Amino acid sequence: MFRRIENALEPDPSFPANLKELGFFINSSGDIRMINAPEKPYVYHATNNDRVNEVRPCQRKEVEQRLSYLGLNCIHLPDFAMTKPNGPHVPILAPLPEVLKTRKRIIVLVNDTMQDLGILAYRQLQRELGINGGSVVNFVKEMIKRSSADNDAEKDASIFRDGYVLEDKATTPALIVLNTGQLLYSHKYDQAMTLRSWSAMPRKSVAHDMIRIQDEENRVPGHRDAKEHVKTVFDQVICNPDRVSADAEVYVIAIEDGTESVLKLLTDNFDKYGTRITAMALIHSLVDDSQVKDRRVRDFLHQRARQWKFSDLTSDPQHCTDLPNSYDQHADQCASPKDTPSIMQSTKHISWHESISTGAVPVLTKALNRLAVSITPSAHSTTRKEENEEKIAEWSSGQAVICPTFAGGNNSVSECIFTYPPVQHAILSFFQDVAQDPYHYRNPPGLKTYTAAPQPSPDHPLALSPINNNGDDDDEIGINFGAPTVQMTPEQAELEEARERLAELRVAFTACPDGISELVQGRTKLGQKIKVMETRVEDLENNTNKALLLGGGGGGGDPGGLIVPGGERQEKDQKKG
Repeated sequence: MFRRIENALEPDPSFPANLKELGFFINSSGDIRMINAPEKPYVYHATNNDRVNEVRPCQRKEVEQRLSYLGLNCIHLPDFAMTKPNGPHVPILAPLPEVLKTRKRIIVLVNDTMQDLGILAYRQLQRELGINGGSVVNFVKEMIKRSSADNDAEKDASIFRDGYVLEDKATTPALIVLNTGQLLYSHKYDQAMTLRSWSAMPRKSVAHDMIRIQDEENRVPGHRDAKEHVKTVFDQVICNPDRVSADAEVYVIAIEDGTESVLKLLTDNFDKYGTRITAMALIHSLVDDSQVKDRRVRDFLHQRARQWKFSDLTSDPQHCTDLPNSYDQHADQCASPKDTPSIMQSTKHISWHESISTGAVPVLTKALNRLAVSITPSAHSTTRKEENEEKIAEWSSGQAVICPTFAGGNNSVSECIFTYPPVQHAILSFFQDVAQDPYHYRNPPGLKTYTAAPQPSPDHPLALSPINNNGDDDDEIGINFGAPTVQMTPEQAELEEARERLAELRVAFTACPDGISELVQGRTKLGQKIKVMETRVEDLENNTNKALLLGGGGGGGDPGGLIVPGGERQEKDQKKG
């Protein structure tokens, strides 16, 4: 039997939390690229050791920096302080305390417990969407764009450029990002961490286990788990009139298992928290109908909540794909002319940095209290409340949705639904609809699910959902697979592939900053690759044209090889004559 002495074990791999030292940089589009090859994206799975691949701290720093440009900063709990304390704490993202207190409308984002603060999907942050699209940065920018009533196309484009700085921080949109993932505290690094980051901390050697978690030492009171964290933030921040106006409208976005934490909050004390939330948007909720047994919570979900989830029927986030059980019956009971606003048809301009009017009476809070009474079972029905809830749980299939559900784009990965810009636009439009009349709003009782059958046509024979041939951006747009692919010869296919590659290289060259010493060598190499590819494209174009003239074209403009040189065509005609 063999054994190894501890001192002889291989040391644990260590890497700097710095993109430059790791060989990467961020281009002008906000994408992570290699310094020596600016056209190549970030390589995450460099080895089979996940701990070696764990270089996320430098990406989080970039996200925090861009959010600070937009007026969102880390506020550390439980002290609610901008300065990082030297002790156990949990950071959240929010505007400056003096700005937050004046906001009329506030969006609260409750993310999944697997994510770091402000991160939506690392897989997209490191690849196609970059730093801005894979985090909440672009969502904040969309709130900024919608808050301005006099934007033009040029100004809108400037907002979404990487590194955009909001000049007037007083116009910072009111977004509070909760931190349900980083609930472990390291005294050594004075930092809040997710379980994954904790397991990636340096160890004595590659053979040692990760550092043991001590519940008393490495947990923050009031934030020991996600549900407790959400409750604490609501108690100390959102429901605290000293930090958020009692008359402010609160809109909640819950992503994946963040829904469980919010529903637990509502179920435990609906009178306190249910009357504080104006509307709620869910992203790929993991909660089924059998888990919602409180009648008031169920009614709230039917009336003031919507969900976005991947669907095979359509990818359009404005298409309703599913409705909860007994939704029509409940809607008929609540229907009235004032309770049925048009779906996603906002008329009054809604600003997410609007200040609340000063006054002694919190009007909206009292109105929402009356709303709570209207959806609370009446006195003569309370004796049968438990019996009704048991029947609901008994007959629930466990698969029915808990609120009206809409399509979540074309990516089936749940964490990538909210990163899809049309989903973000649909959620903000929903909140803006509610903000038109916060007290009287109800989900439309006549809401119907999207059941349109596929409509193939000669131009779109492979279409699996209806296509709007007019090209208008309305509710008739489904999944458009486009026209059938034109049959191409091998030469044409190779040429098309080379053209696409050349376009990608040119985009990467444009996005690579000029005048930075570290990037000179890589940028020069990229320029040489572009010249080589241009020559290759030119050669392929000549070869393809020659093949078509010789009658070898099997598609495109010469199906079947019908094009021949003029001399050969005359000779063939003379033979036929």
